[in-house]
Amino acid sequence: MNKQETAALLAWAQGIDSRPLTEFSARAWHQLVGHVPFDEALAAVQQHYREEHRWIMPSDVLERCAPDQPRLGIDATAELMAEQKQAWCEAHGVTVEEFDEHEGDTEWIEAVSRRG
Repeated sequence: MNKQETAALLAWAQGIDSRPLTEFSARAWHQLVGHVPFDEALAAVQQHYREEHRWIMPSDVLERCAPDQPRLGIDATAELMAEQKQAWCEAHGVTVEEFDEHEGDTEWIEAVSRRG
């Protein structure tokens, strides 16, 4: 999944557990579970909350999606993250500077996502 999908995955979890969602948390999760297809990761999150009351963690997603696989994610470098941020901003008609000004503002990100 790409970083935007990882953020959407966390936004889904936030709807259940009210966790804070920041660009940093999306990056961290992406480094750990970014190699998992979005649909599989979302199914893992949904199943987790059907059975558990505690917050889901990346290890829970990995355990549900690939229980026999080593716990290795992708290495998301600063350059790759900057490229992905730039691409998202271009696709949604905002500048990187605007995005950075609204870092952590999930309402702004959701509003921009809906229009783009």
